[in-house]
Amino acid sequence: MKSYFKRNDSQKGFTIVELLIVIVIIGILAAITIVSYTGITQRANTSKAQANANSVLKVAETFYAEKNYYPAATSGTAITTGDFKSQPTSAKLSDSVQVTNQTLTSTTGLTSISVECRPTCTAPSGLRIGYFDFSGAGSVKYLYAGDAVSGDTFVFPAS
Repeated sequence: MKSYFKRNDSQKGFTIVELLIVIVIIGILAAITIVSYTGITQRANTSKAQANANSVLKVAETFYAEKNYYPAATSGTAITTGDFKSQPTSAKLSDSVQVTNQTLTSTTGLTSISVECRPTCTAPSGLRIGYFDFSGAGSVKYLYAGDAVSGDTFVFPAS
């Protein structure tokens, strides 16, 4: 009687079990890579937004050192990118950074930085500079310029 379980020398290849094990291992490695990539992208976006906010902070501090006040909405208009770029200060804001008077979201938070002042907003003694944090819950984090602190009340200047 001929054995059906013996392999012929001419029959070479992998069994279905061996192939399934390889496919499962590849799937596990792919899942780990995708999760890692997502976390790295979020941290990179947060770092970029934070660096942009630090740039706005440095320009605001330089503006204050030269003029003894921060860029502000003096005529009831919003603080804009132009307030940080057109003033005759020794520090200018990069063209890739936009200053906005709106709440930041994940779609606007990569290149836009929010700037708020205290309720009067005329020649403020401090500013709150917001950047979007892409990691975790996705919230806005703040840097403070001048004598502004986290307990103060801030508003966006009128647009």
